[in-house]
Amino acid sequence: GRVKAMDAEVSVPNDGGDQAKMEAKRVQMMDRLAAIDEARKADADARRAELDAAADPRENIRSFLAGFEERKARVEGEVNAHRSAVGTPDAKPADDLRAALDALQADVIAIERSVAEASYFLPAYDSRACTAAVDHLKKTVAEATAELLPRKKFTFSKKKKEATASGTTKADSEKKEKKEADDVAAQLARVGIRTTTTGSTTTTQLATQLATQPATSGPKGAKEDEGPGVRNRTGETVVVDAASASADVGDFELKRLVDCEVYLCNLEPLRAVRAYDLRNTRVYAGPVAGSVLLHGADACEFHLCARQVRIHDATNGTSFYVRTASGPIIEHSSDVRFAPYAFGYPGIDEAMEKAGFGGADSGTWREVEDFGWIKQVASPNWRILAESERVPPPKPPSMDAT
Repeated sequence: GRVKAMDAEVSVPNDGGDQAKMEAKRVQMMDRLAAIDEARKADADARRAELDAAADPRENIRSFLAGFEERKARVEGEVNAHRSAVGTPDAKPADDLRAALDALQADVIAIERSVAEASYFLPAYDSRACTAAVDHLKKTVAEATAELLPRKKFTFSKKKKEATASGTTKADSEKKEKKEADDVAAQLARVGIRTTTTGSTTTTQLATQLATQPATSGPKGAKEDEGPGVRNRTGETVVVDAASASADVGDFELKRLVDCEVYLCNLEPLRAVRAYDLRNTRVYAGPVAGSVLLHGADACEFHLCARQVRIHDATNGTSFYVRTASGPIIEHSSDVRFAPYAFGYPGIDEAMEKAGFGGADSGTWREVEDFGWIKQVASPNWRILAESERVPPPKPPSMDAT
């Protein structure tokens, strides 16, 4: 109705009927939106289930994480069992305990490999969490080994004089050193590795390394240098040729290299490459179907082609010439540079096709993510190498060279 207030007509709404209609419309709209949202969620769940069913089980995130937790819990449980058994009838003899702890260390290495292989499909957070968990597992097994199997105290002993007493001549010594060098070369050749070294010092060093590193597989031979790789070298050129770096090689490890050059000339994509503690070393690698995981590089140069490249603790002008399916990831790194991959050798084009890198480079090498830099401005820890600064990769040394 209408009422007069101070000689002016004011319209008063009929609250009863209008509000009821508006409320009914609102309820209908909310019900419709809720139904649409439920249908959307159901459709998303159905599609997710369909994708999970069709996905490669090796690339199923939930399946991988569940398996990872199960393997991690088993290692931790066995370590705790060994510790709890000390001083009880269940305690193992020293030799058996050593074999059991070595086996656990081998299990941790296998878990680490699986994380490296899965890093290209795992979300960044899960990948970091798994890597941290593996590091903790390594520390746990190492501490248990030191606690349960303490090393004997070192004592000096007087060595017997050999050379003149036994009538050994300089010629005999040189002959012995040559035989040791030939034995070393033969063992390295079996895994496709050639070394270029000079002088008896390097030869003796190599022989000592091979003698102190177990050559057989199994718990006692799987401490930290299990599987194909190049480890503990200084001032050497190492070539893994196309015939030897086959699909059977799988993962390849580079560890504690100083002033070295390493060439991986594989005809089949390697499954993964892991590198630790490299200094002033250049690595030229063929295609990797999975990931490259690097921990520790000082003033190095890498030529890498992989689905994913993850870099930790690189510094001092380390350069990466890379081709990747996703942008390279750096963490705890500074003064690192990036450029496109250009390494080549006979057969690399076919290997790149098999690894999924056929055609032109997509340019993802320049899409670097710095996980240690959260500010909106660009990270100061990396830059793109100017063309004038880029160093073309050398041709791999001839495998037929003597």
